Amino acid sequence: MSTEQTREERLDRALMLARAGRAAEKRRNLAGALDQYTAALAELDGLDPTPLQANLLRWSGSVLRDLGDVEGADVLYVDSVAVADEIGETAAKASGLNCRAVIAQRRGQVEDAVALYRKAKALAAEAGEIRLYGMIEQNLGVLANIRGDLSRALTHYHAALGAFEEVTDDEAASWVLNNLGMLYTDLSQPQQAEGFFGRGLGIALARGDRPMEGILRTNLGEALLAQERLEAADRELSTALGLAREGQDRAREGQALRYLGALHASRGQESLALAHLDEALKIGSLLDDLLLVAEVLFDRGSLHRERGRSDDAATDWARAAAGFRTLGAHRDAERVAELLASLPGTASVTESPS
Repeated sequence: MSTEQTREERLDRALMLARAGRAAEKRRNLAGALDQYTAALAELDGLDPTPLQANLLRWSGSVLRDLGDVEGADVLYVDSVAVADEIGETAAKASGLNCRAVIAQRRGQVEDAVALYRKAKALAAEAGEIRLYGMIEQNLGVLANIRGDLSRALTHYHAALGAFEEVTDDEAASWVLNNLGMLYTDLSQPQQAEGFFGRGLGIALARGDRPMEGILRTNLGEALLAQERLEAADRELSTALGLAREGQDRAREGQALRYLGALHASRGQESLALAHLDEALKIGSLLDDLLLVAEVLFDRGSLHRERGRSDDAATDWARAAAGFRTLGAHRDAERVAELLASLPGTASVTESPS
């Protein structure tokens, strides 16, 4: 009896620590959240595997990912999937596979990402996890968008939005609205994109969701840049950068810095533009974020070409093209290859993406 009570007490303590960790993570106190999750896992050490253990491993992985430790995050995701598989916890396994797919996608392991997303989606459907199903549909939409299959991306996004509306999930709906805005920016329809970002931002502000506010402001800034509304773009991007740094979100910090680099380039402020782009490139390399790296290299190459530095432009564009090819972003890779070929005597330059 005493052994069972001890087990129950340990489970209670672990749950209490897990709840404290989730609250800290929501406040973007990532170091504090990780401390709570680690303590909770210590309480479960030696006990039979539980769904809580699988969740704690996954949550810890996501904190490490946001802090820039992608390798450590993936290790924890693998452990989470293993625990969930052992105890037959279908929803937790689907969540873990979805997280692993995100890491694979970021690294440019596109086919691995697709396979993981599909497994996760089937398990989410089996478990009746409508919200998780919508999240995976959304992630598949992002991947299709990167690969240039915009019609497929639109199909995935609408499937995700339908799932989120079914469970009345405003938070998740704001994610899809953001992605729809990004899609319309890619379609060279920035005014329509601005409408989606505005709807998403309204939800984020009403919820007090500062991380999502930062994401939406970053992408709204890009749409405003496309319309050459530089003052408005500056306001959105500067606010987004502050929110990313406040929340210790390195990936979003890198994106905001990238667009601020483009903004300064538009104003003819070359030194500021290069400083922002170089900082974004360092962050992308640290995070193994091949897409961010390729995008920044393309932007920096464009700035070099405008200033007559053809050799520097060729080097950056060759690396960008390689990165886009690795990601399966063939439309972007072809666009960069055409620009590269237009530089006299530089068409043979090749580099690795990172």
